[in-house]
Amino acid sequence: MRPIDKFTVKNADKTSFDVGVFVMFYQPIIGRDGFALYQLLRAFPNQKGRLSDLLNHLDYGLNDLINGFDQLSALHLLDIYEDHGELTLDLQSHLTPETFLADGLYKQLLVAKIGQPALEKLVRETEFSGQKISKKFSEVYRVAEIPETSVIASPTDTTLDLAAFKTAMQDQGVQFANETKDTLALYALADKFDLDWYQLFKIAETTKNSDQMLNTANISRHLITQNQKQPRLLDFSKAEQALIRTAKSEKPEALLAQIKKRRFDGHPTQKEKQLLVRLSRDGVAPEIQNMLIIYFLEIRGYSNVSDYIEEQANRWKKDQVTSAELAVKWLATYQRKQTEKVQQKTKSQQKAAPVGSKTPDWYDPDYKNETSTDQQAELEKIRRQALDKMNGGE
Repeated sequence: MRPIDKFTVKNADKTSFDVGVFVMFYQPIIGRDGFALYQLLRAFPNQKGRLSDLLNHLDYGLNDLINGFDQLSALHLLDIYEDHGELTLDLQSHLTPETFLADGLYKQLLVAKIGQPALEKLVRETEFSGQKISKKFSEVYRVAEIPETSVIASPTDTTLDLAAFKTAMQDQGVQFANETKDTLALYALADKFDLDWYQLFKIAETTKNSDQMLNTANISRHLITQNQKQPRLLDFSKAEQALIRTAKSEKPEALLAQIKKRRFDGHPTQKEKQLLVRLSRDGVAPEIQNMLIIYFLEIRGYSNVSDYIEEQANRWKKDQVTSAELAVKWLATYQRKQTEKVQQKTKSQQKAAPVGSKTPDWYDPDYKNETSTDQQAELEKIRRQALDKMNGGE
């Protein structure tokens, strides 16, 4: 570097700066000269000049300036690019106190300058009396793909490293379906289920669409299933156990083809195949798709899987039916309710007996005829006159 070399400062207006943080955490390491250089770069007029301009402002030699550049770049406060005697200085924001102290190297550098007792005074207090009632992000900012559900895991403060998640997506060829919506959903999922970026990405890998698109609805259902208390397989009858195993082992397309061939000697239609594709895209797990197929073709006796399958899928989603076991329980409850309705209807019909089969409800056994003799004679006279008219009399 030479005093006549030109420089340009980039991103100075985009850096965050807290003088208190910088003085307490960075200045002991880089010294007053390094602190002065960083401040000057942030405020330098027009963000352009020659190195001699910096030397004049700072009132020290070229070697001191070069040493200041080295210190700032080593602590990631500055990135330097050289192109035929012209320098580009990319200014970076300083770390927060928590992030600074979480870095083992930075922390040791600071201890070496100010000592352990002084460092401990800088550590932010985290222990407080009373119960923490602060809300989590996922509790306040609702994301459509994530239904409300209880989580078994104990709550902790989890921050998603989105940059690392995106890097993993690029490496594995996974793409966003809608980056804005997907990003919000990922943050909410990491927060709600206390996952770091790697744990969340491994689930995203196994639940992505066939076209490599990220499917946050699939991730959500997978996590809900993991956190739900699932019934034991032994709690079901042998027939139900066989049904559950079938739902968990078969691919929906294959199961649909098997049932249609066996029951109707037919094949899946193009519309049925498209329905299954839509269910997968909407995050309906394969075992739930299989239970829907069994429900409509085997239990309801339909010859085709119609659009009603999506309505039933949404009903199960609302009822948090996320596994074959829970689907079997839902169907058992549904059939019991249907049986009870039939029984109640049968009882009602038995109560409505045929005319003449029993004494009418309006019959009063204690009724007494209190009509007088004169009234009875008058009634008899009216009766006879009616009969005469019916027989053609005047």
